[in-house]
Amino acid sequence: MRILIVDDEPLILKGLVKIVEEVAPIGSDICSALNALEALETMKRFMPDVTITDINMPEKNGFELIHEARHEGFCDRFIILTGYDEFEYVRQALRSSVVDYLLKPLDKKEIAVLLSRVKEELPAASDSEYSRHAERILAYLQMNYMNNLSLDHLAERMSLHPNYISSLFKKETGDTFVNYLNTLRIREAQKLLKTQPHLTVCAISRQVGFDTKHYFAKVFKKYAGTTPGAYREIQEED
Repeated sequence: MRILIVDDEPLILKGLVKIVEEVAPIGSDICSALNALEALETMKRFMPDVTITDINMPEKNGFELIHEARHEGFCDRFIILTGYDEFEYVRQALRSSVVDYLLKPLDKKEIAVLLSRVKEELPAASDSEYSRHAERILAYLQMNYMNNLSLDHLAERMSLHPNYISSLFKKETGDTFVNYLNTLRIREAQKLLKTQPHLTVCAISRQVGFDTKHYFAKVFKKYAGTTPGAYREIQEED
């Protein structure tokens, strides 16, 4: 099981890592980060099964980290750890559907029980099962990339956990779900821009699964290095 621990106090973070190392299920891999931005970068390569995070951190707080990590498909399970026993925090934690909300100092028995519970939720699959699930999911994306897709949608469709799908994507493609889907959509958009000159950029954006022309242009430039209009002009010149 992969565990990420996030806290902006170096000494506290070091202590948390030590405690989790002692009580985590055998074979667990543990990483740490000093803030939300560092955590998001770590998640891209580490793809944690569960993230233990503080709430009050500079630049982005724990709830913002949870929201962005889920949106990007980096992690789906979170345990909030904080020194503040305030109702508003508890309410936000419940709205964020976290595994649990713990108060500092961290209780070894309490976190041990939680991590064991998370471990039991993770499906153990053989290599053949992993490959079979990957084949099904990638084939589904190829046929449905133009639709409104999310990890939750895929999980429900495939009867798998969202975090399992995230891990599968990382293992099979070396990429996150969001990046893989965007790459697929932009590749299809490039084909249409090149072969369907009668279609407007707005029409193409809808055909490949983007809600707005503006967002399509933003993502297209990120992945293709230029705007859709400029890309089409270059193809016409060739």
